[in-house]
Amino acid sequence: MDPVLTQPSEKIEQALHHFKVEIAGIRAGRANPALIENIMVLAYGGKMKLIELGNISVPQPTLLTIQVWDSQILQNVIKGIYDANLGLNPSNEGNLIRLPIPPLTAERREEFIKILHQKMEEVRVAIRQIRQDFRQDWKKASDGGEFGEDEFFRREKLLQELVDKNMTEIESLGRVKEEELKEI
Repeated sequence: MDPVLTQPSEKIEQALHHFKVEIAGIRAGRANPALIENIMVLAYGGKMKLIELGNISVPQPTLLTIQVWDSQILQNVIKGIYDANLGLNPSNEGNLIRLPIPPLTAERREEFIKILHQKMEEVRVAIRQIRQDFRQDWKKASDGGEFGEDEFFRREKLLQELVDKNMTEIESLGRVKEEELKEI
């Protein structure tokens, strides 16, 4: 990879990683720890992610269990799950919380597909903004005499190729998630 693309590539990778985390949290009808691991729970005087407070496991395709390490925060964990508004009803069994994953209705599937498309558009906009920011910086440097017009156009072309490649990856990830959501 061209050294001029190192910084833009890192920023685009960060945006893409954030997008992958976001779509992993979209429920597709079967149990997936990513669905709940980032839920914020009030614990120890602050907010912590659920994954930091216990073990999340998938004993069955439609069931998640959370083994909380500290039983004193159990009620806070349950409240956090309710507050996340995922349509899940936790059941308390001592230090273990069971989360049955109900099948998705057609309306919920469509809702989640809309959310997926929103997330896809958000990451596309973020990547376009990264492209615009670097393009402007390079234009200023070119106008300031740091490098010539040919170098500016070369960089611009390389950046556009990087953006196109990542846009294709976003489309691919979106299609896979959409198929997963449509699956019954």
